[in-house]
Amino acid sequence: MTHCQTYLPAAKLGVEDWERQELIALAARLLTENVALDMERAASECGSVGCIGGHMALAHGISVRGARRYVQAAAQSGGPLAALFFPDLTVNHAHPGWRANASEAAQAIVNFLVAGAPQWDAVMRPADAPGVAALTAVMERV
Repeated sequence: MTHCQTYLPAAKLGVEDWERQELIALAARLLTENVALDMERAASECGSVGCIGGHMALAHGISVRGARRYVQAAAQSGGPLAALFFPDLTVNHAHPGWRANASEAAQAIVNFLVAGAPQWDAVMRPADAPGVAALTAVMERV
């Protein structure tokens, strides 16, 4: 994905350059591939890390054990990625089953890259609301 002009720089986001680049790549993959995303658990039953942070760490070459530690450290630090990795820290719980699907996670990532906050409450929507097609159109304009 080459549409990074409007994304905040890593320093403004409070993240490392590699984290910013992995977020950009993950948002694109979530919209174009069948990515097994598990926003409810940091590690799935098979042992792989299936959350946003886990996907970032694994794509960057970090081991599964290291990815788990990376995600846990983000939560414990309360840093800028904590709210992105853990929607339950920010979501208003008005959404039945807050578990994000791929397009919702991609939108939260884009929100974070553009504004510095995932804005999960605005991202979570009923199943009949516009999804991947609407978000793909937005990302193409970025």
